Amino acid sequence: MQKFDQTSAICRIFTYKEGILSYLAHDLRISVTSFTVTLGGKDRFLEAYVDTRSLRVDCAMEDGKERPDLLSARDRTDIDNNIIRDVLHTDKYPDSILLSSSVKKEGENYLAKADLTLSGRTQEISFEVRREDSKHYVADVRLLLPDFGIKPFSALLGAIKIRPDILIHIEIPAYDSTGEPLV
Repeated sequence: MQKFDQTSAICRIFTYKEGILSYLAHDLRISVTSFTVTLGGKDRFLEAYVDTRSLRVDCAMEDGKERPDLLSARDRTDIDNNIIRDVLHTDKYPDSILLSSSVKKEGENYLAKADLTLSGRTQEISFEVRREDSKHYVADVRLLLPDFGIKPFSALLGAIKIRPDILIHIEIPAYDSTGEPLV
Protein backbone atom coordinates (compact mmCIF):
# COMPACT_ATOMS: atom_id res chain seq x y z
CA MET A 1 0.00 0.00 0.00
CA GLN A 2 1.29 3.47 -0.90
CA LYS A 3 0.15 6.70 0.69
CA PHE A 4 0.66 10.19 -0.73
CA ASP A 5 -0.26 13.64 0.51
CA GLN A 6 0.35 17.29 -0.33
CA THR A 7 4.08 16.85 0.39
CA SER A 8 4.54 14.10 -2.21
CA ALA A 9 1.74 14.64 -4.74
CA ILE A 10 -0.13 17.49 -6.43
CA CYS A 11 -3.86 18.13 -6.46
CA ARG A 12 -5.13 21.22 -8.29
CA ILE A 13 -8.55 22.43 -9.35
CA PHE A 14 -9.14 24.58 -12.40
CA THR A 15 -12.22 26.79 -12.71
CA TYR A 16 -13.36 28.71 -15.76
CA LYS A 17 -15.23 32.00 -16.10
CA GLU A 18 -18.26 32.79 -18.23
CA GLY A 19 -20.99 35.39 -18.52
CA ILE A 20 -21.55 38.72 -20.20
CA LEU A 21 -18.90 40.44 -18.07
CA SER A 22 -16.50 37.50 -17.95
CA TYR A 23 -13.68 39.75 -19.13
CA LEU A 24 -13.74 41.19 -15.58
CA ALA A 25 -13.17 37.73 -14.03
CA HIS A 26 -10.41 35.13 -14.22
CA ASP A 27 -9.97 31.44 -14.82
CA LEU A 28 -8.34 30.10 -11.65
CA ARG A 29 -5.86 27.46 -10.52
CA ILE A 30 -6.61 26.34 -6.97
CA SER A 31 -4.31 24.12 -4.90
CA VAL A 32 -5.59 21.54 -2.45
CA THR A 33 -3.20 21.97 0.48
CA SER A 34 -4.40 19.06 2.64
CA PHE A 35 -5.22 15.66 1.13
CA THR A 36 -4.24 11.98 1.11
CA VAL A 37 -4.28 9.44 -1.70
CA THR A 38 -3.83 5.77 -0.89
CA LEU A 39 -3.10 3.15 -3.55
CA GLY A 40 -2.72 -0.56 -3.13
CA GLY A 41 -4.30 -3.73 -2.01
CA LYS A 42 -5.13 -6.86 -3.98
CA ASP A 43 -7.61 -5.12 -6.26
CA ARG A 44 -5.59 -1.97 -6.95
CA PHE A 45 -7.91 0.18 -4.90
CA LEU A 46 -7.75 3.93 -4.71
CA GLU A 47 -8.86 6.12 -1.83
CA ALA A 48 -8.60 9.89 -1.59
CA TYR A 49 -9.54 12.26 1.20
CA VAL A 50 -9.57 16.03 0.71
CA ASP A 51 -9.98 18.67 3.39
CA THR A 52 -12.21 21.05 1.42
CA ARG A 53 -11.25 23.86 3.82
CA SER A 54 -7.70 23.64 2.45
CA LEU A 55 -8.41 24.97 -1.05
CA ARG A 56 -6.24 28.00 -1.85
CA VAL A 57 -6.10 30.05 -5.04
CA ASP A 58 -2.61 29.84 -6.57
CA CYS A 59 -3.08 32.19 -9.46
CA ALA A 60 -5.25 33.38 -12.30
CA MET A 61 -4.92 31.58 -15.61
CA GLU A 62 -5.11 33.22 -19.01
CA ASP A 63 -5.19 31.12 -22.18
CA GLY A 64 -3.80 28.17 -20.20
CA LYS A 65 -0.86 30.15 -18.82
CA GLU A 66 -0.21 31.13 -15.21
CA ARG A 67 -0.83 34.81 -14.49
CA PRO A 68 0.07 35.42 -10.83
CA ASP A 69 0.17 39.18 -11.50
CA LEU A 70 -3.59 39.37 -12.08
CA LEU A 71 -4.64 38.70 -8.46
CA SER A 72 -3.59 40.57 -5.35
CA ALA A 73 -3.15 38.81 -2.01
CA ARG A 74 -6.49 40.30 -0.95
CA ASP A 75 -8.17 39.02 -4.16
CA ARG A 76 -6.88 35.50 -3.43
CA THR A 77 -8.08 35.67 0.18
CA ASP A 78 -11.53 36.90 -0.88
CA ILE A 79 -11.83 34.11 -3.47
CA ASP A 80 -10.65 31.50 -0.93
CA ASN A 81 -13.31 32.69 1.51
CA ASN A 82 -16.03 32.59 -1.16
CA ILE A 83 -15.08 29.03 -2.12
CA ILE A 84 -14.97 27.80 1.47
CA ARG A 85 -17.97 29.67 2.85
CA ASP A 86 -20.38 30.27 -0.04
CA VAL A 87 -19.68 27.57 -2.65
CA LEU A 88 -18.57 24.45 -0.76
CA HIS A 89 -20.10 25.27 2.65
CA THR A 90 -17.15 23.63 4.38
CA ASP A 91 -18.57 24.36 7.83
CA LYS A 92 -21.14 21.69 6.99
CA TYR A 93 -19.10 19.51 4.58
CA PRO A 94 -15.40 19.72 5.53
CA ASP A 95 -14.31 16.59 3.64
CA SER A 96 -14.52 15.12 0.18
CA ILE A 97 -13.97 11.37 -0.17
CA LEU A 98 -13.26 9.22 -3.22
CA LEU A 99 -13.42 5.41 -2.94
CA SER A 100 -12.76 3.31 -6.01
CA SER A 101 -15.04 0.45 -6.92
CA SER A 102 -12.67 -0.77 -9.65
CA VAL A 103 -9.35 0.07 -11.24
CA LYS A 104 -8.58 -1.77 -14.49
CA LYS A 105 -5.51 -1.68 -16.67
CA GLU A 106 -6.30 -0.61 -20.23
CA GLY A 107 -3.17 -0.62 -22.38
CA GLU A 108 -0.62 1.65 -20.71
CA ASN A 109 -3.28 3.44 -18.66
CA TYR A 110 -5.82 2.60 -15.97
CA LEU A 111 -9.56 3.20 -15.88
CA ALA A 112 -10.88 3.95 -12.41
CA LYS A 113 -14.50 3.90 -11.31
CA ALA A 114 -15.20 5.44 -7.94
CA ASP A 115 -17.80 6.95 -5.67
CA LEU A 116 -17.07 10.60 -4.96
CA THR A 117 -18.70 12.33 -2.01
CA LEU A 118 -18.64 16.11 -2.23
CA SER A 119 -20.85 18.56 -0.34
CA GLY A 120 -22.82 15.70 1.16
CA ARG A 121 -23.73 14.04 -2.16
CA THR A 122 -22.23 10.90 -3.61
CA GLN A 123 -21.92 10.27 -7.36
CA GLU A 124 -20.22 7.52 -9.29
CA ILE A 125 -17.49 8.88 -11.56
CA SER A 126 -14.93 7.31 -13.88
CA PHE A 127 -11.60 8.66 -15.02
CA GLU A 128 -8.39 7.63 -16.70
CA VAL A 129 -5.06 7.46 -14.92
CA ARG A 130 -2.17 7.77 -17.35
CA ARG A 131 1.59 7.67 -17.14
CA GLU A 132 2.55 11.27 -17.90
CA ASP A 133 6.28 10.69 -18.01
CA SER A 134 8.70 8.28 -16.40
CA LYS A 135 8.12 9.88 -12.99
CA HIS A 136 4.36 10.49 -12.58
CA TYR A 137 0.87 9.13 -12.93
CA VAL A 138 -1.72 11.76 -13.77
CA ALA A 139 -5.51 11.89 -13.59
CA ASP A 140 -7.65 14.71 -14.95
CA VAL A 141 -11.19 14.48 -13.63
CA ARG A 142 -13.98 16.70 -14.96
CA LEU A 143 -16.88 17.31 -12.59
CA LEU A 144 -20.16 19.12 -12.97
CA LEU A 145 -20.74 20.99 -9.72
CA PRO A 146 -24.57 20.85 -9.95
CA ASP A 147 -24.31 17.02 -9.88
CA PHE A 148 -23.20 17.49 -6.26
CA GLY A 149 -25.76 20.16 -5.43
CA ILE A 150 -23.14 22.91 -5.70
CA LYS A 151 -24.18 26.21 -7.21
CA PRO A 152 -21.19 27.75 -9.01
CA PHE A 153 -20.15 31.21 -7.85
CA SER A 154 -21.75 34.18 -9.61
CA ALA A 155 -21.72 37.94 -9.15
CA LEU A 156 -23.52 40.95 -10.59
CA LEU A 157 -26.76 39.02 -11.08
CA GLY A 158 -24.97 36.31 -13.09
CA ALA A 159 -23.13 38.65 -15.46
CA ILE A 160 -19.92 37.15 -14.02
CA LYS A 161 -19.96 33.50 -13.09
CA ILE A 162 -17.93 30.35 -12.89
CA ARG A 163 -18.81 27.59 -15.36
CA PRO A 164 -20.47 24.59 -13.72
CA ASP A 165 -17.68 22.26 -14.87
CA ILE A 166 -14.30 22.12 -13.15
CA LEU A 167 -11.14 20.12 -13.78
CA ILE A 168 -9.35 18.32 -10.97
CA HIS A 169 -5.72 17.51 -11.82
CA ILE A 170 -3.83 14.97 -9.68
CA GLU A 171 -0.19 13.89 -10.02
CA ILE A 172 1.40 11.13 -7.96
CA PRO A 173 4.90 9.68 -8.22
CA ALA A 174 5.28 6.54 -10.34
CA TYR A 175 7.77 5.09 -7.83
CA ASP A 176 7.63 4.54 -4.10
CA SER A 177 10.15 5.97 -1.65
CA THR A 178 12.51 3.01 -2.23
CA GLY A 179 12.53 3.49 -6.01
CA GLU A 180 10.22 0.56 -6.75
CA PRO A 181 7.49 1.05 -9.39
CA LEU A 182 4.01 1.51 -7.93
CA VAL A 183 2.36 -0.87 -10.40
